[in-house]
Amino acid sequence: MLSVAEERQQQIVNYLKVEQFARIQDLIKLVNYSEATVKRDLVHLENKGLVRRTRGGAMIIDNQKIDIPYLMKMNELNNEENKKYIAEVAKTLIRDDMVIFLDSSSTSLYLVGVLSRFEGLQIITNGVMTASMLSEFTSARVSILGGSILPKRYTVNGAKAYNDALTYNADIAFVSCRGIDYDKGATETHEGEALIKQAYRRQSNLLVLLATQEKMNHKFMHQSLACHDIDYLITDFKLDEETEARFNAHHITCLY
Repeated sequence: MLSVAEERQQQIVNYLKVEQFARIQDLIKLVNYSEATVKRDLVHLENKGLVRRTRGGAMIIDNQKIDIPYLMKMNELNNEENKKYIAEVAKTLIRDDMVIFLDSSSTSLYLVGVLSRFEGLQIITNGVMTASMLSEFTSARVSILGGSILPKRYTVNGAKAYNDALTYNADIAFVSCRGIDYDKGATETHEGEALIKQAYRRQSNLLVLLATQEKMNHKFMHQSLACHDIDYLITDFKLDEETEARFNAHHITCLY
């Protein structure tokens, strides 16, 4: 659960993601707190790399590249209809008694409710919050990868987690990404997260990429999956014919 300060800071970040820039006075009206409090919040958010303070205001740092703290994402859980839609489409690929890899993304969290409808599942994840929710709300046997937890992201990744993932064999892997491009495939801002998805691909029969519309046609520093690594691409919107044809050329089945 977010503290009062974290909720206020989330409100500021969400506002800046839409408006790109805001004056201090705009933010004071938005959160209904003093100028001193808002300025402290902006210093805190700037230290996290989420915003950049300017003379008299603040601006968001590259809307596509910022890493929103995980608890802020959790506060929005169940409010994102596009991710609920993706989870319902993904349900068509799941069967009882499957062994499933699930990554630590907020998109994958929406699969928890879907997975609760199946029996005999075994699920391996690198998400701390994901494992907790799976344990609470499904009857699945849940395993979490060992390794270091990335600060403020509730995800286990890196070399230890990669090697741990290689000790499992799965029927299917569900993963998200920071960006997807029909030339470069799926990409991430964190090398460790990309590494985990490579392990999931290596050890699963099928890999399913879950991608909301804002992730399309964006590339980030670390490639997690080449296009030929992806068996299914599930989106929350219908791709245009040219884009879908390019993904199909890599033998990717697009579902929406």
